[in-house]
Amino acid sequence: MSYLNRDWIFIAIFLLLTISACSDTEAAKEEIQSSWKSSAHADKDAGAFTHWDNDDPPQIPENCAKCHSTPGYLDFLGADGSTPGQVDKPARTGTTVECDACHNDVSKNKDSAVMPSTVELTGLRRNSDCMECHQGRASNTQVDEVLLGLPPDTVNTDISGPGIHNSPAGPTLYGAQSKGGYEYSGKDYSDRYSHVVEFDTCIRCHNPHSLAVDPERCSACHLGVRSHEDFREIRASSIDYDGDLDASEGLAGEIETLEAKLLASIDFYIAVTDGVEPLVINSRFVNEAGDTYSTWTPRLLRAAFNNQYSTLGSGSYIHNPQYIIQLLYDSIDDMGGSLSGLIRP
Repeated sequence: MSYLNRDWIFIAIFLLLTISACSDTEAAKEEIQSSWKSSAHADKDAGAFTHWDNDDPPQIPENCAKCHSTPGYLDFLGADGSTPGQVDKPARTGTTVECDACHNDVSKNKDSAVMPSTVELTGLRRNSDCMECHQGRASNTQVDEVLLGLPPDTVNTDISGPGIHNSPAGPTLYGAQSKGGYEYSGKDYSDRYSHVVEFDTCIRCHNPHSLAVDPERCSACHLGVRSHEDFREIRASSIDYDGDLDASEGLAGEIETLEAKLLASIDFYIAVTDGVEPLVINSRFVNEAGDTYSTWTPRLLRAAFNNQYSTLGSGSYIHNPQYIIQLLYDSIDDMGGSLSGLIRP
């Protein structure tokens, strides 16, 4: 074989490999785009991204833009040349959480996130972007600041109950390290919930683009898990925490029973405490007319905050069940509810 022919063969092989690699890259990009389009991050019609469309002018305010728009998050990172760690201006409407939000020169080196409690969690690697928005907007710190020095059972209409706003998945995962829920003085609380290494961070459990969790990946250890609903049946303990004599139900059921017991304790406290209106707890704290709740006592706010923290915490029975059960147990106790049959982790 002549050297000339051999060179042409090498060139042909190189070109074929290059074309194949480019095809694989394009296919991977298309798969990622398709996954992202199926996610809540890409839902351009969701209220999370359209809430401000009819405002005058239609723009997302600084205190919302970080998590509800791509330009707002880039502003927070300082990736647009602004001051890092804050949003300097309203963001335009019309965007979702797009590729640039996480794939930019700042995010690729980002390793930490500051929780609402002002605790900075470090060593997060690429999960730090997730933790910036999936952290809620209030914590133990804000509750203590509001209630500092106030008598526990005296109605104070000047109290403004800090609401969590959305699922505090990040702080829940880190438990007492992040002080997301209201932690009662003198009590010990669980730290970061450790799982097996392969499923121990946001993007090791959730697909970073579709956000979905694949139940089949969990079934190797959690036998019988085939769907998302099956996650509710997982438990890592034989202890009957909620006292209903059923230690076979999933931890989701244990937590829901404790949430109901806490809500019953709250309702009884309201009924026997002068000047306190009935309270409705959902994504906000409101009275029966739907208006902002205003007849707080410090004891009531602490318990209501933990009830909201638990109920808004989608997947809290996976992210850190021990921490959530501790918060609910201590809140029931502080409200004077019955602890008969209940077990605190």
